[in-house]
Amino acid sequence: MTLPLRIKAPLIFFPALLLSWECAVWLAGAAKIMPYPSGVALAAIRDIADGTLIDAIAGSLRRVITGFAVAALLGVPLGLLMGLVEPVRRALDPIVDSLRAIAPIAWIPLALLWLGIRGNAALFIVAYAAFFPFVLNTIQAVRLIDRKLVDAARALGASPLLVLRAVVVPGAVPTVMTGARIAMAFAWGSIIAAEMAIGIKVNPGGAATVGLGQLMVSTLYVKRDINGLVLYMLSIGLVSLAIDHGVRAFQRKATPWQR
Repeated sequence: MTLPLRIKAPLIFFPALLLSWECAVWLAGAAKIMPYPSGVALAAIRDIADGTLIDAIAGSLRRVITGFAVAALLGVPLGLLMGLVEPVRRALDPIVDSLRAIAPIAWIPLALLWLGIRGNAALFIVAYAAFFPFVLNTIQAVRLIDRKLVDAARALGASPLLVLRAVVVPGAVPTVMTGARIAMAFAWGSIIAAEMAIGIKVNPGGAATVGLGQLMVSTLYVKRDINGLVLYMLSIGLVSLAIDHGVRAFQRKATPWQR
């Protein structure tokens, strides 16, 4: 396929697909129960203009970033400890593996009972989902470090703290960053599910910040806006893509020697 054809083919195919989708919905008389492109576009214009979509994305991102930070602050040190101290790893491995097998969504009832519906429950779910990728990748990062480098540093008189700071941490950073990328993906998926679980219980005028998941629930049960739901689904995918690109860009800057 020539380059001009490669460019023209998507420009022809996607508008034709959208037009066919639009015509099929209207000809079937299913505009009230089926989404259609012009309806999604109008919903986007409406929600962007009144700030609903931007505020919801910002609310979800705030929770994700906070939960992600908590998971990193707890998971990376624990992973370093388990990777460096074999007795600790053997003692904690069964506990970590058992908890990791429990899906974050399964914790939502207890999180609601313990932390309430004003955002803390969602933060707990995000931190829980992101915690285990940090722990497991940090353990693996420590175990992948060349032991000859550690032995050489010790032979030169480096203290354990200096070995940790100058050898272990720099050597572990690339694998930890890979774990951070996985953790962020888990965190974003979990916040949507957690918000959908608690969203219908949140009062719009309350202290809780409405996120995308909560907006989807209220749109389904209150507004009955199918096009709005599709808009929010597209927004979730686009934000997830942007987050992943951002984490990858940060990973390249944090580990230039890996290029």
